[in-house]
Amino acid sequence: MSVNDKLITNCHENINIAYKEEDFTNYQFLDIFRGRKMNQFNNFRQLNTNKNSKILVIITSHGGEGFIKVRNTMVILSDELHRTLNEMYIKEKYKEMIFVLDTCEGFSLFDNVKVPNVYFVSSSSYNQKAHSYSFDHVILGPTVDKFHYLLYNKINYIRNNKIYNETINNVFLELKSNKSFLETDVMIIDNIHKNLTVQDYMGFNSNKDHSIEIYDKINFNEINLKDDKEFLIENEQLINIKENINNEVEEIRKFNVKKYKFNSFFDYKNNKIFNIFIIFIAINLIISFIL
Repeated sequence: MSVNDKLITNCHENINIAYKEEDFTNYQFLDIFRGRKMNQFNNFRQLNTNKNSKILVIITSHGGEGFIKVRNTMVILSDELHRTLNEMYIKEKYKEMIFVLDTCEGFSLFDNVKVPNVYFVSSSSYNQKAHSYSFDHVILGPTVDKFHYLLYNKINYIRNNKIYNETINNVFLELKSNKSFLETDVMIIDNIHKNLTVQDYMGFNSNKDHSIEIYDKINFNEINLKDDKEFLIENEQLINIKENINNEVEEIRKFNVKKYKFNSFFDYKNNKIFNIFIIFIAINLIISFIL
């Protein structure tokens, strides 16, 4: 893929974001799993799980030996993750869990984590750097990591071909075989020891709920909500908010283009007009000094 190519994304429109920006910290992340200090939050922002729950956790971030970074200013240590998952197990907050980590030296985070019924996957081993893939000239940075790029393509292939009985182990073993592309080792710890299927964890058989209907309305899909006038009014307001945000983003983009052109004009090192002006002033000063 050349630098001018754009990565085609197909993010699911029905994704709910409960925490973002300053509202999300390393302690908040761990407390969500523990079920602590959650009384002030509604159900939408809680991890309402029990002893029969199957949980999928996928993290892509920066990391190092024995830690991962959160919002580039905070860290989660291996010991902290162990205590959190161990507390979940004691409280019967899960039945099985798949924990996927895509960071540099990601496998080192699992050093001190000793809990049952968790399937750990890491995109890199000790002293290995996880690598990004593709480049976007709008955000001036990579759009995806190599491991996530392969994982997305594999899951998308399974969904399109409806082979939902594919095992989780086969999925990650296939990714592991792409070492030449990843430039790292995919590491796996199987503490569940049974054939987990993609259908159980990737949401292909999830039921449509009220939250998804909200997003369907925003995306102008046809749904049967004729008797819920208040709901329709609320979603019309959401649509207007979405349009206003899009307009503001476009204005910001136009402003950045103008700012870039303005700064380029006053780029002292590359601006020919400025350089000629400096030379002219220097010549006049020399002539004045001589005369």
